Amino acid sequence: MNRTIKLFLSLAFLLCMGGVQAQKMNVKGTVYDTTGTRPIPQALAMAVRMKDSVLLGFTRTDFQGKFELKTFDIDTFTLIISYPGYDDKSYYIFGHADNYEIEIPSVKMLGKSQDLEEVVIYANKNPIYYKGDTLVYVADSFKVAEGAVVEDLLKKLPGISVDKDGKITSQGQEINKVLVDGDEFFGADPTIATKNLGADGIETVQVYEKTDDETIGGSDEKIKVLDLRLKEDAKKGYFGRVSGASDLALTPLNDNYFGTRPFYEGELLLNKFNSKQKISLFALGSNTPRSNFGRGDLNKFGLSNESSGGRNWFQDNSNNTSGVPQTFKAGVYYSDKFGKKKNTEILFNYSYYNDQLDERSASESQYFLSDTTYFTGDSTRNFTKNETHSINFTLSSQIDSLTLIEFRPSVRLDKGISESTDITAFRGEDGIQSLSTEINNDNNSTGTTYSGMARVYRKFKKKRRELEVRYDINGVMNKSEGFLFTKNDYSLLGFADTIDQKKMNNNSNLTHYGTVSYFEPLSKKLRLNFNYLYEYGISNQDKQTYDAQTGNYTVFRTDLSNNFDNIRTQHRAGTELIYENSKHTVAGGFHVRNINIDNVNKVTDSVVNQNISNFLPKVRYEFKPSMSKRFSVNYNTSSQQPSINDLQPVPDNSNPNRIQIGNPDLKPNYVHNVMVNFNQWNALSGRYIWSGASFNLTQNAFANQTNFDQFGRTTSKTVNVDGNMGAFLWMGAGIPILNRKIEFNPSLNGSYNHYKNFIGTQENITDNFAITPELGIDFTWDSLEINLSGSYSYNNPVSSLSTVSNTPFSIENYSAGFEWRLKKGFGLEVEGEYTRNSQPGGGFYNTEFFILNAEINKKFLKTQNLVVSIVGNDILNQNINARREVNGNTITDYRTTIISRYFLLKATFRFNNRKTKEEDFRGWH
Repeated sequence: MNRTIKLFLSLAFLLCMGGVQAQKMNVKGTVYDTTGTRPIPQALAMAVRMKDSVLLGFTRTDFQGKFELKTFDIDTFTLIISYPGYDDKSYYIFGHADNYEIEIPSVKMLGKSQDLEEVVIYANKNPIYYKGDTLVYVADSFKVAEGAVVEDLLKKLPGISVDKDGKITSQGQEINKVLVDGDEFFGADPTIATKNLGADGIETVQVYEKTDDETIGGSDEKIKVLDLRLKEDAKKGYFGRVSGASDLALTPLNDNYFGTRPFYEGELLLNKFNSKQKISLFALGSNTPRSNFGRGDLNKFGLSNESSGGRNWFQDNSNNTSGVPQTFKAGVYYSDKFGKKKNTEILFNYSYYNDQLDERSASESQYFLSDTTYFTGDSTRNFTKNETHSINFTLSSQIDSLTLIEFRPSVRLDKGISESTDITAFRGEDGIQSLSTEINNDNNSTGTTYSGMARVYRKFKKKRRELEVRYDINGVMNKSEGFLFTKNDYSLLGFADTIDQKKMNNNSNLTHYGTVSYFEPLSKKLRLNFNYLYEYGISNQDKQTYDAQTGNYTVFRTDLSNNFDNIRTQHRAGTELIYENSKHTVAGGFHVRNINIDNVNKVTDSVVNQNISNFLPKVRYEFKPSMSKRFSVNYNTSSQQPSINDLQPVPDNSNPNRIQIGNPDLKPNYVHNVMVNFNQWNALSGRYIWSGASFNLTQNAFANQTNFDQFGRTTSKTVNVDGNMGAFLWMGAGIPILNRKIEFNPSLNGSYNHYKNFIGTQENITDNFAITPELGIDFTWDSLEINLSGSYSYNNPVSSLSTVSNTPFSIENYSAGFEWRLKKGFGLEVEGEYTRNSQPGGGFYNTEFFILNAEINKKFLKTQNLVVSIVGNDILNQNINARREVNGNTITDYRTTIISRYFLLKATFRFNNRKTKEEDFRGWH
């Protein structure tokens, strides 16, 4: 393996050395003032390529007014000389092998024109700049390969990173929403935009914060948004792409355990735009790891797991899909503007998702108690199939210059099937097996989720006076029917038993919200915000369990059944005072709220009432000393209600080895959070720094209280604890050299988590420390790009109940790759990644593997819009999926079967209404 890695890195090094031999331009000159006699020091000289506005190089004049640019390849470019108080001076230079040395002996600057008619307005020449609080990237300033999509462009932008699942972060913070021209594109799935739309149709990429429209109650909670702004000529005509891939022609090369199972990928994206109307259609089908099916898809389906209070920390060695996926997605997007002034807009989006996953995994768990240790070995097979229809509709109208009305209904229909088999062996501290179990669960479920929002937003003649009145409704109806069958073999006791049950669950929730928000300007720099929220919601969970008798499920189990209501009423009022000038923003305020909760057990006809009042203060400060520097501090408080699953006082025995009991006495938590951020840019040099830190402290946090029986099986319930806390640190930088041909990207992420749980009646405190330094190096030339990176993640969990569990573990990851665009339309892409998981003393978690992926492609047709390629995934057949989970007094190591080596023959065709070459077509791919 080490020899393979050395050969691969040697090839990357040779490619680096081979990419720097091109002839360079050499441009010299001397800059003078308007008299032509006095040299101007520190004047800026920039070379901007004419065909795509990419900044090729820049420098400043010395004390004698002289400059020299000589670090970029021969090209056709504009030489721009700039100095404060003078008009810019421009020269158009046509570089050639016989004309690469240019000398301009005297550049005479002209004074700034005072007559407005004589002022020449240039576009912002900086590749990155701030426009108010919005960070703007000029897309054409960043070179990408021909046919690149938005995701490829984002990877080029300083401070922005995209992981293998398509998750985007900016300055170390996750992007919560991706918009296209200010609108959502196919709902909550950002990868439809980033993986399919062409980079050459994007004018700017804008990053900013905005109030979350989905947050109800006049909240000022901010989310980070990435907005793709299109070029004007990308908004006209039709354009799109279609691609298909199969391994049928390469079957002899595919030798994994799936046998003759064929692999395939297919995509279709069709867009038709004009100035006011947009119509898009997409479809995607795949059964390879590129299906992107995994935990991230919960958000794409609009689903979410109930929060466990931050008690789990996952360490994944890879973002690859687990198990064997099969995915089909399709959708249509329509938007149009109506009215004489085009002041009414309709948005419609329909999506269909059909995903299935066949997952087989093995795990080893250790349960550390104060007086003993239990071990379990699990072998699991899960098959899930989900089908979803989702419809979103928005109607907004600017009925006059001051008033906006908006309606936003949506509905989602879900249907799911799940089948699981879990075989578990229990061992004591002596390693002797005491119990083995086989648990089979089959479930069918259907669900309907609907929501609606109506609001009126009103401005007034007095500037910055604003009023918003809003109504929201959210509803969920879920039904499921399942069967549980288990076999338990008590090895030491010499007997066995079984469980055979039918389970029916009906869950529903309906919540109404009414909010009023009002902003009143007190002066030019000072304004006051008032808001009020009223909430009324009722949730119901009806669980019925029947035991089998003579082949029929007729014996009703009262101890495993219940009908439970949760009725919640909330009144919340708040205010905030905001001071803002050009450099400073200071805001402080609070919410006062009262929540009344009735937990109604309809079987026993008992009610547990909770009446809770909270004071929720918040303070924020932002300092903007310049357009390229930001510092902010934010303190806020929040409170979260426990889920109905945590509240219902009935055992959940869907896994009889891990029974969960509800707790109707749970109280909402109370969270303090402090966050600090600092960002700095130098657009001319391309250098940047991003950094931040946060700290949170939770009172009445949700934690587990777990009891173990003599075999190691558990019964748990959620309880409130005080003192859970977490501290996080993130920082990174971009350091380009040699005119951005090489860029270093160091980063550091660290965290400390302190959380409590109970083992029986004993309190267990776990402190988990983690730190991950990382370094990436990018080499960029016109036809060759090389990427190197390495990271080391160290994790050290420490438990107060058992020092045996205090075992640190680490993850090392090193990767190298290149993309080489050759002559005659050929291209070659290679990526290698080495991963090593380790812990002291060896064990199940220790693994190492090297994944090698490659693609060779060829472009055809006069337009080069047809691309045929051969794709190889995990060529060395070493890929595995391993992770470690630390949860209280438990450490679990997982390994999951995934697709390893396969080869595909792929064809992609891009088209547009002008029948032009893609590099000339400024549309989407």
